[in-house]
Amino acid sequence: MATKILLPIDHTDDQSWKKALPVALEQAKFYGAELEVVSVIPEIILLPNLPANYGAGAKDHVTGVLRQILDANGAEGVVTHVEEGSVYREILKLAYSGGFDMIMMASAKGDFPNYEIGPNLARVVRNAHCSVLIVRA
Repeated sequence: MATKILLPIDHTDDQSWKKALPVALEQAKFYGAELEVVSVIPEIILLPNLPANYGAGAKDHVTGVLRQILDANGAEGVVTHVEEGSVYREILKLAYSGGFDMIMMASAKGDFPNYEIGPNLARVVRNAHCSVLIVRA
C-alpha cells in the first residue's frame, strides 16, 4: 500500500504527464495517499560567455508551468517540487529523503512491444528504494 506517491513531470513534454497524472490521482485516491509532483531542471553548465545570473528565474517559471498543468487537470493543491541537477539523481534523492513509497513515471512513446524506457526512467527503476510504477504513454 502506498502512502506517498511521487510523480516526476517534464514540464516541456506533455507525454510525461498526460496519462500518468490521471493514474497517479486515481492511485492516490484509492490508497488515501499523498501525491506530490517533481520537475527537474537539468544542470546548467556555466560557460565563460554566460552571464553570472544565467538561468535565474527558471525555478519560478517551471513552478508556474507545473501549477497550470496541475490546476487544469484536477490536481489543485498537489505539492510541487522543482529541483536542479541530474534528472534521475534528483528524483531518487527526493523520493528517499521525502519518505515516498511509490514513484510513478510515464514511459517514452513507442508501439507495442517496443515501449521505450529512457535513460532516466531506467536508472530510477534500477536504483529506487521503493516501488516504481511505469505508466505506458
